[in-house]
Amino acid sequence: MVKDLDVMIKNSYGITLLEVMLVLAIASTIVLSGIRQYTFYQRDRNAFVLKYNIDILFQGMRNYYYANCAESTDTNMALHKLAPSRNPSNPFAVTIQTMLGNYLDTTWHPFNPLIDSSFGDSGYDVQFNQISWSGARNENFCYYYPGTSQTNPTCGALVNSNAIVYSWIAQIVVKIQDPNMTLALKGMTGANCALTDYTSPTIVDCSTGATSGAPSYLVWQRLPSFASPDTSSGLWRAAPTVKAFKLQYTNDTYWELVNAPNGVQGYYLCGG
Repeated sequence: MVKDLDVMIKNSYGITLLEVMLVLAIASTIVLSGIRQYTFYQRDRNAFVLKYNIDILFQGMRNYYYANCAESTDTNMALHKLAPSRNPSNPFAVTIQTMLGNYLDTTWHPFNPLIDSSFGDSGYDVQFNQISWSGARNENFCYYYPGTSQTNPTCGALVNSNAIVYSWIAQIVVKIQDPNMTLALKGMTGANCALTDYTSPTIVDCSTGATSGAPSYLVWQRLPSFASPDTSSGLWRAAPTVKAFKLQYTNDTYWELVNAPNGVQGYYLCGG
């Protein structure tokens, strides 16, 4: 009886080295899994913040565009920097603090661990790219004299051989700290393309962007009127109709056609 008790005490004394190693292995697996999940969480969070920062920048660029795109007879020319008569540079470089400062949301903060803050302006290269089309076009018009015997509007067309249509594309470029993450971040942030090399200022052709490998740069390009998809109203489809209505009351197209059909520039892409 005493012998059996001694055997039981020896068998229940302490834990073996194998058991210790097994416990440590399980604990290490749990810790590593937690670190990995936290790393993924941090990456996703930083990608969300980067996307948010890009949207804020585009909204600031939109506000700057509408403040500077219209023609004016103001001799001081404090604004109107993007008006065709000012012959703006193309691309038109924008500094965030000095030029966009008054147009940015107060929540804007440039720092993000995913991007190289030594690149561009606090990590962001911001510019407007001018696109213009020129050539002949027909300008159609109709007129009607009330109180006369005229029963139907009289319509006609004049050929404007010097017609020029101006448009601006807002462009933002960032340099990613880890090029191996660039293509993944492209999808997460809604970037238009990725580039292996970039020299500022350059008008980027996203059709030639990198689709494999480890590119270093991400590029976003948007029309000023569509600054942020996340902040666009569900009524955006009505915007062209609203602009057309505004255009009717801010531009005298008939006067332009009659007085100088080949010399007056109808700059309608600035909101009328």
